[in-house]
Amino acid sequence: MDKNFIKRALHVTSFNFSASDFQNTNFKKEIQYIFNMHFFPKFDLKNTVESVDINKINTLIEKLKREDSAMFSKMHNYNLKGVGPGEVTLYFLVNSAHLGGGSSAGIDLIASNGKFEVKAVDVTANGYATNFKLGGTFNLSDIVKDLLDLKKKVNAGGEGVNKSALDAIRKKFPDELKRIEEDFAQRAYDNYFKNHDIIFIKNSTKDIGKIMAIKKVKKSDIMLDRLTSGVLKPNVKL
Repeated sequence: MDKNFIKRALHVTSFNFSASDFQNTNFKKEIQYIFNMHFFPKFDLKNTVESVDINKINTLIEKLKREDSAMFSKMHNYNLKGVGPGEVTLYFLVNSAHLGGGSSAGIDLIASNGKFEVKAVDVTANGYATNFKLGGTFNLSDIVKDLLDLKKKVNAGGEGVNKSALDAIRKKFPDELKRIEEDFAQRAYDNYFKNHDIIFIKNSTKDIGKIMAIKKVKKSDIMLDRLTSGVLKPNVKL
């Protein structure tokens, strides 16, 4: 018999957890122990941290990936209803942390040193977080309509409004696009970013799970990236 195959086949990657189990610290030690035992048995739980600290957490993330990169990816993308990439990892590594839910609308992580929204993002070469959606339910339908109207006027193809379409609009209707971009940045700031600090976590294969920045986003950091599937997405300077 192939014992390596049997070991791999018996490797547990999912547990009988619900999202509500992570919305308090009642079973914190138990959950940490279960992930420790089945995902990272060589990791010493004494190394977990008491508060959100970008350098300490990134050091621990590298240790987990060195032990088992496949298991780290599973933790990063752990499947819980309403829980995004990276949130379970932060719960595991930060002793004081629990996930948001219920009355904590708009907050993903609550720790001893603050409340945070967690965004799993790609990062551009010039240092912008990209490829993520805003949270909340504030209305941007008028901006979407104005943007699509301008796209029609420049005869841009493709779905939504991508970078090339924005470039075409900017060339022909610079003032109109500038107004739209400023309106978007203002609403994104007022209704979302100004309310809490954001933890930006790398979501792509290279450096997956690494915290790229923890910051209070300013209006001047926000740019309109594109419109896709009816959703406006930002770029945010890290």
